[in-house]
Amino acid sequence: MTKSNILLLVCAISSIVKTSNAQLRIDTSLSAEYIVKIIFANKESFRIENVEYRSDKKSIGIFHCPMKYNKMISDGIILSTGDVFDAIGPNDSPNKSSKSLINSDNELSAIAKGNTFDTAILEFDFIPFNDSICFNFFFASEEYPEYVKKNVNDVFGFFLNSEELNTKKNLALLEEDNTPITVDNINATTNNKYFIENYSWENGNTQNWRNNKQISELALTFQFDGLTTLLHAGAKVIPNKKYHIKLAISDVGDRLFDSAVFLEAGSFKSISTDGHLLFKQLVKEEFGETIITDLKNSISVNLNINFDADSFKVSGKESFVLLDKVFHLLNKDSTIRIEINGHTDDSGTKEYNKVLSLNRAKNVANYLVSKGIEADRVTFKGYGDSKPISFSDKTINRRVEFVFTKNISGN
Repeated sequence: MTKSNILLLVCAISSIVKTSNAQLRIDTSLSAEYIVKIIFANKESFRIENVEYRSDKKSIGIFHCPMKYNKMISDGIILSTGDVFDAIGPNDSPNKSSKSLINSDNELSAIAKGNTFDTAILEFDFIPFNDSICFNFFFASEEYPEYVKKNVNDVFGFFLNSEELNTKKNLALLEEDNTPITVDNINATTNNKYFIENYSWENGNTQNWRNNKQISELALTFQFDGLTTLLHAGAKVIPNKKYHIKLAISDVGDRLFDSAVFLEAGSFKSISTDGHLLFKQLVKEEFGETIITDLKNSISVNLNINFDADSFKVSGKESFVLLDKVFHLLNKDSTIRIEINGHTDDSGTKEYNKVLSLNRAKNVANYLVSKGIEADRVTFKGYGDSKPISFSDKTINRRVEFVFTKNISGN
């Protein structure tokens, strides 16, 4: 490669990194117990015991990769059939591969219908405090796309069992039809709505990377040639009963070409399936307990959204951070609707304040719709200065209230 091409490549990578922070960072120094109890699990949801990891030290770690243009997990646990550091992009090799301990697993072999190798297993006992458990994850592999349906059906499973209740099931399934999640079951031709192709990083194609930030961010971040979308696992449980879970991943057919599963930090939790409690928990996760008001059939959140003086234009980075939290909540659950209420202080006339507050609420609504929220889920109103919440500090009255409503009976 010439010096000029090297310079162009460095500039392209630098540009993408500055705009997206697309840098996958991995740490293998932490114990399995710390990874489960502190990183993976919501400690308010469980009592966790007997954490055990079985495989090579290099096949488990924690990761950090905030992304701007792709909806992926930003922090969590990585389990790999090889060296977890091989997951780090750019995607400049179609066959990245390293071997772990020669472990096999009968349960994974049965799912994949083939011999398993390089198995990494993380397991532990837990006692849930609520009636359901859930967590988020995605799968990635170097077997894509060349070795789909070629008897190297790399696989992972989340096996939940209770000796006391005599129950056992695999939670690593597509929710709609209980299909096990393997290379052959999710790819460019099978269940492709769950599949994301990761394009090869081409050193000389710098202009293309600048023009296609979503594709370039992914290619820069991950070495794997294909990934699944964000997926969810869950099950009904009995509160205060002991359960065991085994999180496992294996190469299938041979020991070549790595695969990995990424588990979202803090997403392993027990929740109540009482509709309103679950709804409140979703809102609390985004905004915290202290600023939400639990109404009878809805939840109200007052956020400090700033506007230019005497204007309805949103201003300040902090305001957009808060609005993106609102978007994230609405994007999590398409059955949640939102009413946006604008409020002012009493500095202007009542008529002027009402128009200003309406326009501010409308502008916020338009922002959410522009991000992809369906317009029929968003309504807005302007109350002017008619509903002050403080008579000593007028600035508190200049606010935007977000009222989230969910049709609980439709759950």
